[in-house]
Amino acid sequence: MAPLKLFYVSSEVAPFSETTSVATFSQRISSILNEKKDVDIRLTKPKYGFISERKYVLREVIRLREMPVNFGGENRIVSMKSAFIPETRVQIYFMEDDEYFKPLPELIYKARNGRVFKNNDERFAFFARVSLDTLKRLFWAPDVLVCNDWQMSFIPQLLKEQYLDDPFYSKMKTAFILHSLNDYRNFSQNSYQKLGLKPGVKTEYVDNVLLAMENADFIIAINDHKTSLMSDIKSNKKISKILEQSNSMIVDIPKNASRTVWIDAANSIQTALSKLS
Repeated sequence: MAPLKLFYVSSEVAPFSETTSVATFSQRISSILNEKKDVDIRLTKPKYGFISERKYVLREVIRLREMPVNFGGENRIVSMKSAFIPETRVQIYFMEDDEYFKPLPELIYKARNGRVFKNNDERFAFFARVSLDTLKRLFWAPDVLVCNDWQMSFIPQLLKEQYLDDPFYSKMKTAFILHSLNDYRNFSQNSYQKLGLKPGVKTEYVDNVLLAMENADFIIAINDHKTSLMSDIKSNKKISKILEQSNSMIVDIPKNASRTVWIDAANSIQTALSKLS
Protein backbone atom coordinates (compact mmCIF):
# COMPACT_ATOMS: atom_id res chain seq x y z
CA MET A 1 0.00 0.00 0.00
CA ALA A 2 1.29 3.44 -0.94
CA PRO A 3 2.06 5.78 1.98
CA LEU A 4 -0.35 8.52 2.94
CA LYS A 5 1.05 11.72 1.43
CA LEU A 6 0.48 14.85 3.50
CA PHE A 7 1.38 18.44 2.63
CA TYR A 8 1.36 20.28 5.94
CA VAL A 9 0.90 24.03 5.52
CA SER A 10 1.49 26.28 8.51
CA SER A 11 2.51 29.84 9.35
CA GLU A 12 4.56 28.60 12.30
CA VAL A 13 6.70 25.57 13.02
CA ALA A 14 9.01 25.29 16.03
CA PRO A 15 11.84 26.11 16.36
CA PHE A 16 11.88 28.38 13.28
CA SER A 17 9.04 30.63 14.46
CA GLU A 18 7.05 30.33 17.68
CA THR A 19 4.31 32.86 18.35
CA THR A 20 1.30 30.64 19.06
CA SER A 21 0.58 27.02 19.99
CA VAL A 22 0.43 26.24 16.26
CA ALA A 23 4.25 26.13 16.23
CA THR A 24 4.69 23.39 18.82
CA PHE A 25 1.74 21.41 17.52
CA SER A 26 3.09 21.50 13.97
CA GLN A 27 6.57 20.42 15.01
CA ARG A 28 5.49 17.55 17.24
CA ILE A 29 2.70 16.10 15.11
CA SER A 30 4.71 16.24 11.88
CA SER A 31 7.77 14.70 13.54
CA ILE A 32 5.77 11.75 14.87
CA LEU A 33 3.98 11.20 11.57
CA ASN A 34 7.30 11.32 9.73
CA GLU A 35 8.54 8.37 11.79
CA LYS A 36 5.85 6.17 10.29
CA LYS A 37 6.68 4.09 7.23
CA ASP A 38 3.16 4.52 5.86
CA VAL A 39 3.24 8.36 5.92
CA ASP A 40 5.08 10.72 3.59
CA ILE A 41 4.80 14.22 5.07
CA ARG A 42 6.33 17.49 3.90
CA LEU A 43 5.85 20.93 5.38
CA THR A 44 5.87 24.47 4.07
CA LYS A 45 5.90 27.86 5.76
CA PRO A 46 6.96 31.44 5.00
CA LYS A 47 10.57 32.41 5.58
CA TYR A 48 10.41 35.37 7.92
CA GLY A 49 13.29 37.82 8.10
CA PHE A 50 14.46 36.58 11.49
CA ILE A 51 14.96 32.95 10.39
CA SER A 52 18.67 32.23 10.02
CA GLU A 53 19.57 30.36 6.83
CA ARG A 54 22.97 29.51 8.25
CA LYS A 55 21.72 28.17 11.57
CA TYR A 56 19.08 25.91 10.02
CA VAL A 57 21.05 25.05 6.85
CA LEU A 58 18.52 26.20 4.27
CA ARG A 59 19.35 25.00 0.77
CA GLU A 60 18.18 26.10 -2.64
CA VAL A 61 15.78 23.89 -4.56
CA ILE A 62 16.57 24.35 -8.23
CA ARG A 63 13.08 23.60 -9.52
CA LEU A 64 11.60 26.03 -6.98
CA ARG A 65 13.81 28.99 -7.83
CA GLU A 66 12.29 32.19 -9.20
CA MET A 67 8.81 30.84 -9.69
CA PRO A 68 6.26 33.18 -11.32
CA VAL A 69 3.09 33.19 -9.24
CA ASN A 70 -0.04 35.01 -10.35
CA PHE A 71 -1.45 37.13 -7.57
CA GLY A 72 -3.66 40.16 -7.92
CA GLY A 73 -3.55 39.95 -11.70
CA GLU A 74 0.23 40.11 -11.97
CA ASN A 75 3.13 37.67 -11.82
CA ARG A 76 5.27 37.84 -8.70
CA ILE A 77 8.57 35.99 -8.50
CA VAL A 78 9.25 33.84 -5.44
CA SER A 79 11.67 31.09 -4.47
CA MET A 80 11.55 28.20 -2.03
CA LYS A 81 14.38 26.76 0.05
CA SER A 82 14.49 23.44 1.83
CA ALA A 83 15.67 22.29 5.26
CA PHE A 84 14.88 19.75 7.94
CA ILE A 85 13.28 20.36 11.31
CA PRO A 86 16.26 20.10 13.72
CA GLU A 87 16.94 16.61 15.09
CA THR A 88 14.49 15.06 12.63
CA ARG A 89 14.27 14.09 8.96
CA VAL A 90 11.11 16.12 8.43
CA GLN A 91 11.52 18.14 5.24
CA ILE A 92 10.22 21.68 5.24
CA TYR A 93 10.06 24.24 2.42
CA PHE A 94 10.48 27.94 3.15
CA MET A 95 8.90 30.52 0.84
CA GLU A 96 11.05 33.59 0.26
CA ASP A 97 9.29 36.85 -0.56
CA ASP A 98 10.85 40.28 -0.15
CA GLU A 99 7.62 42.26 0.16
CA TYR A 100 5.34 40.30 2.48
CA PHE A 101 7.62 38.27 4.75
CA LYS A 102 11.30 39.18 4.58
CA PRO A 103 10.96 42.56 6.38
CA LEU A 104 9.64 40.93 9.56
CA PRO A 105 12.47 41.24 12.10
CA GLU A 106 10.89 39.59 15.14
CA LEU A 107 7.11 39.38 15.15
CA ILE A 108 4.80 37.74 12.61
CA TYR A 109 1.31 39.19 12.89
CA LYS A 110 1.83 42.57 14.53
CA ALA A 111 4.40 45.32 15.03
CA ARG A 112 6.46 45.84 18.16
CA ASN A 113 4.01 48.47 19.36
CA GLY A 114 1.27 45.84 19.37
CA ARG A 115 -0.53 47.11 16.28
CA VAL A 116 -1.79 44.25 14.12
CA PHE A 117 -0.54 44.31 10.51
CA LYS A 118 -3.38 45.41 8.26
CA ASN A 119 -2.30 43.12 5.43
CA ASN A 120 -2.16 39.81 7.31
CA ASP A 121 -4.99 38.47 5.16
CA GLU A 122 -3.27 39.51 1.93
CA ARG A 123 0.07 38.08 3.01
CA PHE A 124 -1.33 34.66 3.78
CA ALA A 125 -3.57 34.74 0.71
CA PHE A 126 -0.38 35.02 -1.30
CA PHE A 127 1.24 32.20 0.65
CA ALA A 128 -1.80 30.00 -0.03
CA ARG A 129 -1.39 30.57 -3.76
CA VAL A 130 2.34 29.82 -3.65
CA SER A 131 1.79 26.66 -1.59
CA LEU A 132 -0.57 25.17 -4.15
CA ASP A 133 1.56 26.18 -7.14
CA THR A 134 4.66 24.71 -5.50
CA LEU A 135 3.26 21.18 -5.64
CA LYS A 136 3.23 21.04 -9.41
CA ARG A 137 6.80 22.29 -9.53
CA LEU A 138 7.78 19.49 -7.14
CA PHE A 139 5.98 16.86 -9.24
CA TRP A 140 4.56 15.65 -5.94
CA ALA A 141 0.80 15.27 -5.49
CA PRO A 142 -0.23 14.80 -1.84
CA ASP A 143 -3.39 13.02 -0.80
CA VAL A 144 -4.31 15.64 1.78
CA LEU A 145 -3.43 19.30 2.29
CA VAL A 146 -3.32 19.94 6.04
CA CYS A 147 -4.14 23.63 6.60
CA ASN A 148 -3.50 25.21 9.99
CA ASP A 149 -5.77 27.86 11.47
CA TRP A 150 -6.86 31.24 10.11
CA GLN A 151 -3.53 31.84 8.36
CA MET A 152 -4.12 28.90 5.98
CA SER A 153 -7.90 29.31 5.75
CA PHE A 154 -7.88 30.28 2.05
CA ILE A 155 -6.56 26.92 0.87
CA PRO A 156 -9.76 24.77 1.04
CA GLN A 157 -11.80 27.19 -1.07
CA LEU A 158 -8.89 28.01 -3.39
CA LEU A 159 -8.22 24.34 -4.12
CA LYS A 160 -11.88 23.56 -4.68
CA GLU A 161 -12.66 26.51 -6.97
CA GLN A 162 -9.45 26.96 -8.98
CA TYR A 163 -7.37 23.77 -8.95
CA LEU A 164 -9.50 20.62 -8.84
CA ASP A 165 -10.26 20.74 -12.57
CA ASP A 166 -6.55 20.18 -13.19
CA PRO A 167 -5.85 16.38 -13.22
CA PHE A 168 -2.74 16.94 -11.10
CA TYR A 169 -4.84 18.31 -8.22
CA SER A 170 -8.11 16.49 -8.86
CA LYS A 171 -7.75 13.85 -6.12
CA MET A 172 -6.42 16.10 -3.37
CA LYS A 173 -8.44 16.66 -0.20
CA THR A 174 -8.16 19.32 2.48
CA ALA A 175 -8.11 19.00 6.26
CA PHE A 176 -8.52 22.26 8.15
CA ILE A 177 -7.06 22.34 11.66
CA LEU A 178 -8.75 24.90 13.88
CA HIS A 179 -6.53 26.18 16.69
CA SER A 180 -8.20 29.48 17.59
CA LEU A 181 -11.11 31.82 17.08
CA ASN A 182 -10.00 35.45 17.17
CA ASP A 183 -10.31 38.66 15.20
CA TYR A 184 -7.42 37.71 12.92
CA ARG A 185 -9.84 35.47 11.01
CA ASN A 186 -11.78 38.45 9.61
CA PHE A 187 -10.36 38.97 6.11
CA SER A 188 -10.96 41.87 3.76
CA GLN A 189 -12.73 41.63 0.42
CA ASN A 190 -9.48 42.83 -1.15
CA SER A 191 -7.65 39.62 -0.22
CA TYR A 192 -10.34 37.63 -2.04
CA GLN A 193 -9.99 39.78 -5.11
CA LYS A 194 -6.23 39.15 -5.12
CA LEU A 195 -6.94 35.43 -5.39
CA GLY A 196 -9.84 35.77 -7.80
CA LEU A 197 -12.27 34.30 -5.26
CA LYS A 198 -15.74 35.36 -4.19
CA PRO A 199 -16.52 35.14 -0.47
CA GLY A 200 -20.28 34.87 -0.98
CA VAL A 201 -21.04 37.77 1.37
CA LYS A 202 -21.05 41.51 0.76
CA THR A 203 -19.77 42.63 4.16
CA GLU A 204 -16.46 44.50 4.29
CA TYR A 205 -14.82 41.72 6.29
CA VAL A 206 -15.33 37.96 5.91
CA ASP A 207 -15.07 35.26 8.58
CA ASN A 208 -12.48 33.23 6.71
CA VAL A 209 -12.35 30.42 9.26
CA LEU A 210 -16.06 29.88 8.69
CA LEU A 211 -15.52 29.63 4.93
CA ALA A 212 -12.55 27.31 5.39
CA MET A 213 -14.67 24.97 7.48
CA GLU A 214 -17.43 25.05 4.89
CA ASN A 215 -15.03 24.13 2.08
CA ALA A 216 -12.71 21.64 3.83
CA ASP A 217 -13.19 17.89 3.47
CA PHE A 218 -12.33 17.35 7.12
CA ILE A 219 -12.05 19.55 10.23
CA ILE A 220 -9.85 19.00 13.27
CA ALA A 221 -10.41 21.17 16.34
CA ILE A 222 -7.48 21.31 18.79
CA ASN A 223 -8.52 21.40 22.43
CA ASP A 224 -5.27 22.88 23.76
CA HIS A 225 -4.98 24.09 27.35
CA LYS A 226 -3.23 27.23 26.07
CA THR A 227 -6.29 28.46 24.16
CA SER A 228 -9.98 29.00 24.83
CA LEU A 229 -11.04 27.38 21.56
CA MET A 230 -13.71 25.05 22.95
CA SER A 231 -15.50 27.80 24.86
CA ASP A 232 -15.15 30.16 21.88
CA ILE A 233 -16.74 27.53 19.63
CA LYS A 234 -19.67 27.10 22.00
CA SER A 235 -20.33 30.85 21.94
CA ASN A 236 -20.30 30.97 18.11
CA LYS A 237 -23.47 29.36 16.74
CA LYS A 238 -22.32 29.23 13.12
CA ILE A 239 -18.98 27.65 13.91
CA SER A 240 -20.61 25.20 16.34
CA LYS A 241 -23.19 24.14 13.77
CA ILE A 242 -20.61 23.52 11.04
CA LEU A 243 -18.42 21.51 13.41
CA GLU A 244 -21.39 19.38 14.45
CA GLN A 245 -22.60 18.74 10.92
CA SER A 246 -19.23 18.28 9.21
CA ASN A 247 -16.79 15.42 8.96
CA SER A 248 -14.73 16.39 12.00
CA MET A 249 -12.90 15.41 15.17
CA ILE A 250 -11.58 17.02 18.34
CA VAL A 251 -8.01 16.36 19.48
CA ASP A 252 -7.17 16.96 23.14
CA ILE A 253 -3.72 18.30 24.05
CA PRO A 254 -3.63 18.61 27.86
CA LYS A 255 -1.15 20.66 29.84
CA ASN A 256 2.32 19.11 29.96
CA ALA A 257 1.24 16.45 27.48
CA SER A 258 3.58 13.46 27.40
CA ARG A 259 5.04 12.00 24.24
CA THR A 260 2.48 9.20 24.53
CA VAL A 261 -0.32 11.77 24.32
CA TRP A 262 1.26 13.32 21.23
CA ILE A 263 1.67 9.89 19.62
CA ASP A 264 -1.98 9.08 20.29
CA ALA A 265 -3.01 12.41 18.76
CA ALA A 266 -0.87 11.79 15.67
CA ASN A 267 -2.28 8.27 15.30
CA SER A 268 -5.85 9.56 15.49
CA ILE A 269 -5.13 12.24 12.90
CA GLN A 270 -3.45 9.74 10.58
CA THR A 271 -6.41 7.36 10.82
CA ALA A 272 -8.88 10.13 10.03
CA LEU A 273 -6.89 11.52 7.10
CA SER A 274 -6.33 8.05 5.64
CA LYS A 275 -10.07 7.75 5.18
CA LEU A 276 -10.06 10.85 2.96
CA SER A 277 -7.56 9.53 0.44
